[in-house]
Amino acid sequence: MRGFACLAYSFSMENPAKFIRYDVVDNIAEITFDRPPLNLIHTDLVLEYFTALEAAENDPDVRVVVVTGAGKGLSAGLDLKYAEHFDAAEMEAFLRLFYVETIARCRAVGKPMIAMVHGYAREGACTLAFACDMVIASDDATFGYPGVPNIAAPPGMHTWFLQRLIGRMKAAELIFTGKAISAAEADNAGLITRMVPREELRAETMALAADIAAMSPLALRNAKDFMYRMEDADFADVPEAALEVVSLAFDTEDSKEARRAFNEKRKPVWTGR
Repeated sequence: MRGFACLAYSFSMENPAKFIRYDVVDNIAEITFDRPPLNLIHTDLVLEYFTALEAAENDPDVRVVVVTGAGKGLSAGLDLKYAEHFDAAEMEAFLRLFYVETIARCRAVGKPMIAMVHGYAREGACTLAFACDMVIASDDATFGYPGVPNIAAPPGMHTWFLQRLIGRMKAAELIFTGKAISAAEADNAGLITRMVPREELRAETMALAADIAAMSPLALRNAKDFMYRMEDADFADVPEAALEVVSLAFDTEDSKEARRAFNEKRKPVWTGR
C-alpha cells in the first residue's frame, strides 16, 4: 500500500511547489492549481495545497484566500490514471487526506475563502470549491459529480454538500447520473454564491475579496468559526451561543474601534485584537 503522509510539504528553494502557485497581493492570498492540462488531483497536489493554506493562515497580512485553477478550469477531479489500481485501503488513505483533511484544514483557516471557478469543475474539484466559504463562478463554468459513472462509487462528500445546498430531489439527479450542470443552473439552485460573465470573473472575485479584506481580521475569524459551529446546531442551542459570541466581541479592540469609527464617520483602523 502506498503511504499518504498528512503533513504538507514546505515550499523552499530545495523543494519548490510543482503544482500550486501562491501569491499575496493587497491582503489577498491567491492559490492557483497549476497541473496542466486538467489540474488533476493526486497526493502531491493536495499536500502542496495544504502548505499554501498554512502559509496563508500564518501570514498576518493575509485577510482573504482565493482558490482557483490555471488553464481551462479549476480541475477535472481525481487523476484516474494515478488511482486506477488503488484497492480499498489505498483509496481510503487517499480520501482521508483529500476529503477529511481538506475540509478540516479549509474550515480551520481563520480567513474567508473564495473559490473562483471557470471552465470545468468535476468531483474532487467540487470538493475544493465547496470546502471554501463562497464560490464565484463564470458563466462558462460547469459542475459535475461523476462518481457513479467514472468510479462506480457515490460522489463522497458531495452527497452531504448537495443535499444541504440544493435539497435531496435535485441532488439525487446529479448524484445518480453524474451529468454536469451549468453555472446558471448552479446559481439558480443555490449551489454557488453567484455567477458572473467570464470576462468579469477575476475583477468581480477580487472586488469581493477586497471588500471582505477591509473588515476586522478578528471579526472575520470569529464569524467564520461561528458560521460553521451553527451549521448543524440544534436551534435550542443557537440563542445562547449567539449571545455569547456577540457579547464577547464587545470586549475586543476591533469592536471598540468599529463603534468609534461608525460614530465618527471614518474608516476603522483594525489591530486584529
